[in-house]
Amino acid sequence: MDFSLENLYAVEHDVDSVFSGLFGDKWQEMTKAALMKCDKPTLSTLVLSAVGVLGKSKAMLRSAAVSVEGLHKEQIECQKALLKGKLQESLLMSNCDKLEALETTVKKEIKSFSDVVKQGCDEKITGKQVKAAVKLAMMDDDRKRTVMVFGLEEGSNEVVRENIDEVLSVSCPTDKPAVRDCVRVGSVRAGARRPIKIVFHSIEGAAAVLRSAKKLRETRFSRVYISPDRTREERAERNGLVSQMKEKIRSQPQLYHYISNGQVCSREKVTPSPLNVSCLSQPQSITPQTTPRITASSTNIQITGRDPSHRTGLGGNPPPSPFPPF
Repeated sequence: MDFSLENLYAVEHDVDSVFSGLFGDKWQEMTKAALMKCDKPTLSTLVLSAVGVLGKSKAMLRSAAVSVEGLHKEQIECQKALLKGKLQESLLMSNCDKLEALETTVKKEIKSFSDVVKQGCDEKITGKQVKAAVKLAMMDDDRKRTVMVFGLEEGSNEVVRENIDEVLSVSCPTDKPAVRDCVRVGSVRAGARRPIKIVFHSIEGAAAVLRSAKKLRETRFSRVYISPDRTREERAERNGLVSQMKEKIRSQPQLYHYISNGQVCSREKVTPSPLNVSCLSQPQSITPQTTPRITASSTNIQITGRDPSHRTGLGGNPPPSPFPPF
């Protein structure tokens, strides 16, 4: 019997009917002494009726337990949903406050920028100009993430990523940055080594590779060069500086020339000083010094000062032994 209000009332009615039929309306006041006066048929009927009512009650109680457990689970889920809704509402309120503050700041900054533009420029800025400026900024950001590799051998069946991994493992052995993409650029020509364009995930990765590129000079990649990804104008300016440096190398070979901060710099070459071997050309005398002298006899040993007039030069005879011959 499933648990429901109708079944619960039905069981209650059965109990009242059974006991009222046997003992009257005052069956709830039944005592042990009154039961002892009942005959066997009456007691048999009472027991059978009680067993039937208990069976129905047991089935209903089991069904009620299942229903209560289901209601308990539903209540827990409802409480979770309520807490989640309150949390989301709190987050939404917090985000709304942040968005309002951000909106106020943006409006203020836009107004300030607009005032500056109105004061400093009479011409109107068109949408094309804004798009061009954004495009240039994005291109500049992409270039900062990119480096160019020159001089790396090119094979017919090469895997560019593997070759680049070998170069970076040598130049950046401990903190090799992750490569997003790498590809050779330019048209294929017999005997020519096309440069490789490497794109990193971050600007810091490209900067780290440029800083450590000098480590390749003393390795098997000594003919491999790494440089920033320059624009056409920057490449032309760089080529001009290289031409100036080569001219200075020819005209002033006694100086060391290099490019730094967009200009050609020069400094004195650092050469190691020659070894002074003049002291070995001629023997030089040693300044006489007073050193202890040991004199032995059959009875005692005396330590006295050395004769200052005794001299010994390089290549000369050794001083006489202080001990007498045996």
